[in-house]
Amino acid sequence: MSNWAHLTPAEALGRARTLDQLADGSGVFLGAAADHRDALRAVLARRGLTVDDATVGSLKAQVARSLAGAASLLLLDIELGLPAAIEQGALGGTTALVVPLEAQGYGDVATIAETTLMEGWSPAAARRVGAAACKLLLPFRVDVPDQAERQVAVAARCADACRAEGTVLILEPIVYTRAGETHAPERYSELVVEGARRLAAVDPGLLKVQYPGSLAACAALDEACGRATPWVLLGGGASEEVLVEQIEHACDAGASGFIVGRTLWSDAIVPDVAERDRILAERPGPRLARLAAIARGRATPWRARVGALPALGDPRAG
Repeated sequence: MSNWAHLTPAEALGRARTLDQLADGSGVFLGAAADHRDALRAVLARRGLTVDDATVGSLKAQVARSLAGAASLLLLDIELGLPAAIEQGALGGTTALVVPLEAQGYGDVATIAETTLMEGWSPAAARRVGAAACKLLLPFRVDVPDQAERQVAVAARCADACRAEGTVLILEPIVYTRAGETHAPERYSELVVEGARRLAAVDPGLLKVQYPGSLAACAALDEACGRATPWVLLGGGASEEVLVEQIEHACDAGASGFIVGRTLWSDAIVPDVAERDRILAERPGPRLARLAAIARGRATPWRARVGALPALGDPRAG
């Protein structure tokens, strides 16, 4: 039986088409992210840059231009990043666009009891602006039962809404540290793995997950995601050398690629505009190419993970 046997013909067609759009020609996801919001503004302020909408939008458009074409998908926020990138012609035509659904950015995730969705925004609206898929950032810990239950419900609603629009949800659970808490590495790994196991059940289409700490933990994570749900590693702001090893472990264990952000471009956040332009022109592309070469050589293409698709047939049947 197909791992997608639970989908209607229309749903299976939409999911396969979307995953093909998000991946490169070999079926591996080579993702770049510049959808950061409040956390990016905080970094801009710390590094002496003006924190206004024009500066933020321009930076995101520059990042998009430096990576579009090389990345198979690009994450951009709809408030500033996407409008600026389109206005400046920075996206090109070969990189799939992914936009977030959550109202929050990447700030203090430990304070979020339940993810709030952007008002007036939906997977249908995302489709209208040309997005191939949607992303949901979800602070999530299986050992905080009340929050976990609410967050599973949010994820399920978003996954269902994406499925109804013929697209997928890229679900990004984040294990956070609670106030006054320190995690042993083993406990952190357990939370990442068990969170992925629980959230794979909402059938998002693609899971974007944290590095669980080791190659062995990546293997456990791969098992937890299940065969119906490809997964990719997120960057989490790790240095390039650290991320190289993490992507090697994840892809060796069964990941279908990566989606990374700050590792590619954060050192371009400098006050001098000419220096910023130079860094963005010279560094993000080669960094992405290095990570892409690793993923293409080691990752499991999404079709190989999912296996035989169900008999797709006439989409009017479902």
